[in-house]
Amino acid sequence: MSYKIQFSQWLMQQLQNAGATANSCEILHPLVLSMGLLALIAIADFVSRKVILTLVARYAKKSNNTYDDILVEMRVFIYLAHVVPALVAKKGLIFIFNENSDWINILQHLIDAYIIIAIIRFVQAVLRAIKIFLLNSEDFKDKPIGSYTQLLNIINYAVGILFIISNITDKPLWTLLTAFGALSALVILTFRDTILGLVASIQISGNDIVRMDDWIEVPKYGADGHVVEINLTNIKVKNWDNTITTIPTHGLINDAFKNWRGMEESQGRRMKRAINIKISTIQFCTPEMLERFKKIELIKDYIDKKQVEIDAYNEKNKIDKSTLANGRNLTNVGIFREYMYRYVDQHPKVNKKLVAIVRQLSPSEKGLPLELYCFTRDKQWIDHENIAADIFDHVLAVVPNFDLEIFESPSGKES
Repeated sequence: MSYKIQFSQWLMQQLQNAGATANSCEILHPLVLSMGLLALIAIADFVSRKVILTLVARYAKKSNNTYDDILVEMRVFIYLAHVVPALVAKKGLIFIFNENSDWINILQHLIDAYIIIAIIRFVQAVLRAIKIFLLNSEDFKDKPIGSYTQLLNIINYAVGILFIISNITDKPLWTLLTAFGALSALVILTFRDTILGLVASIQISGNDIVRMDDWIEVPKYGADGHVVEINLTNIKVKNWDNTITTIPTHGLINDAFKNWRGMEESQGRRMKRAINIKISTIQFCTPEMLERFKKIELIKDYIDKKQVEIDAYNEKNKIDKSTLANGRNLTNVGIFREYMYRYVDQHPKVNKKLVAIVRQLSPSEKGLPLELYCFTRDKQWIDHENIAADIFDHVLAVVPNFDLEIFESPSGKES
């Protein structure tokens, strides 16, 4: 005789000893068993929730590791604790009642579905904890971890739903997968953005196109700021004015954008600006002009060196110096260009290890552009702009010292 039958007969005997009639025992017997099962479920729930979870939380607090604190914070063990009373309920139903009963089978299916849902929530919480842990790690903080955890969550939900359907319908999982494959076209249409985002995320990660905290510009979406989140469907950018722009993940693959990471990882930030010199003020330097320019310390040695070189050339080639158009001569714009270069080259906030040049661009109706191309040591936007402004404040102010003028379009007030 099985233990189940022995326990049932013992309970019936106890009810009869308590004065219950045979008819009332038929009602009281399942009622007492149900109350006992509910008590066992309550005890299991209390032990799993209060006792075990309290011990786990205390251990995590005392531990020096961070991952167990994250697991507790993400409520990982709470979802796992839901499984314990459900297992007790399932085993209790089989032990106490007739397992061939239709309503017992329905209850078992519901309990199985509840266990699967609890496991789905448990896996979801584990994925959230893994995401936080990896984002706090130096090796992974710039990787699109959110995209991968979202993908795993989708797989987690899909597998869980298939198990629930298989359990309720008593159909093998393989049969459901075959039917699911037949609906693949509908699935592709339904999850088009998700699939495109998945492919884009793989490309972005594999080709190292965008990382977390990269500064990007995407004109099509009006984004200009740092990447604060990368997930399966979109990328969030915190713009310079603290607004948030959301970009479809596949948008970065299909559309052009600028990533400033190369600048931020380099030794300086590029400054490329030009001023337009009024062409009518460009002239050869007379001896009087050269003597005046020599009073400027930055270019005194340059003028002396060039004069010796030019005089030697003119003398060697017997150049008629009755006019400055003959032979080689210094020009005020050439000396000013050298002054600009030397001023920038000695500037403490310009990186001298990187390229620095002052060059002429093609003349136009707005004059002769002199472009300054260099790199500032400070790469922060505000500091960089202040350095550039300070340099050009000086350059613009010093232009008249070389008998030059900045080109300006005539205004209506000029006569």
